Amino acid sequence: MSDDKALDSMFDAMMAAAGPSQGKKKEVTYAEFQAMLDSTPLFMRETPKDGAAEGEGNDVLEALKSLVFEGEGDEVAGNFKNHGNELYAQKSYRDAVDAYTSGIDAGPVDPELRISLLNNRAASNLALKNYGAVLRDAGLIIALCTNPAEGERRAVPPKAMYRAAQALVALERWKEAGDVVARGRELPGEEGNKVWNELSGKVDKGRRSVAERMERIRREKLGKDALKRAVESRGLVVVNTSSPPDNPHPLHFDPDSLPIDPPLYQPDASPDDLWQAPDPSTPLVIPTFLLYPAHSQSDLITHFNENTSLDDQLAVMFPPSASSSRPPWADWDTAREYWTGNLAVYVETAARRLLKVGKEVTLREVIAKAVKVGEDGKKDGVVLRDGLLSFVVLVKGQQEKAWIEQYKQTRDGSDSKR
Repeated sequence: MSDDKALDSMFDAMMAAAGPSQGKKKEVTYAEFQAMLDSTPLFMRETPKDGAAEGEGNDVLEALKSLVFEGEGDEVAGNFKNHGNELYAQKSYRDAVDAYTSGIDAGPVDPELRISLLNNRAASNLALKNYGAVLRDAGLIIALCTNPAEGERRAVPPKAMYRAAQALVALERWKEAGDVVARGRELPGEEGNKVWNELSGKVDKGRRSVAERMERIRREKLGKDALKRAVESRGLVVVNTSSPPDNPHPLHFDPDSLPIDPPLYQPDASPDDLWQAPDPSTPLVIPTFLLYPAHSQSDLITHFNENTSLDDQLAVMFPPSASSSRPPWADWDTAREYWTGNLAVYVETAARRLLKVGKEVTLREVIAKAVKVGEDGKKDGVVLRDGLLSFVVLVKGQQEKAWIEQYKQTRDGSDSKR
């Protein structure tokens, strides 16, 4: 159908819809008048949807459609492009994608028209967050411009590169996004365009975020490995149970013995400038339980530096003598027996050896003295259970002797049953 015939059909349809002019004029309300306008293509405020609302039975609309869908390849493609542009302006992005796709499928010969349709479809898909589709169309545009089947090479449209960069940023593909931004800046007339600076800032921020996350992972892994080696080098016997207690202060290296951490992000740093895991000999801070079995009580020392002694810890918790009141007596110590000079400390090894601990020596020395290798080559030592140490604190004299005797009876009885 030619344009003239289509216009004639549209005019005839409008006249038929108007009906005879004779007779009394029908009064209409404002709402009815608005509905009449909405059904007339020239006044439509949005594109009709599926079903009856799509314009079935509306001869005027069908006549207008014929203007879009009929003609030669470039003509049809151009009509679809114009229709897609209208849909895009209405933010009907999905319908716009369909219109531009129909234009491409019409097989336009003009390369500029094909590029324009692809570019506009990429814009619609970008609005829909279909980033993969945006990249596919941008790739086709670049291929059409740089490797044309016929004709001369042409400059890639800056908008195509910009949309590709936006899609790559949204997908957090930072390296590729940086390459596209660099190429976009080199396009004719784009040297001073601020949009590339904005995208470049996002790319730099994204690269930094990724680099910092990877560095945190690297440091965490190396730090855990260093802690494991430190524990092993001290001869501690590690036991992990299926139900460990809550421990907000896990074993760690003494922060005062460590150098200041370098920044997470060092793009130009040499290997020597990067963060290094602590040496295993670096002092450890080990959470430690002090158990008072005579009273079924306990204390948790959350930060027991291994270079300090049990005396250092007990002095903060108990009075130095029977006549002192600072620090205050424990509420459960009604007999006032627990003062530092009146206390004995014991530790149990993995092989259930019971060792008396010198309160004046450091925790590190206590751990080292407990290490013993049996005839079978198996190593025995202080137990690190679920990341915590445990020591038994007793009042010297009768309480101490009674507990030791009970412990040995229990231990030997258990051993004899094995």
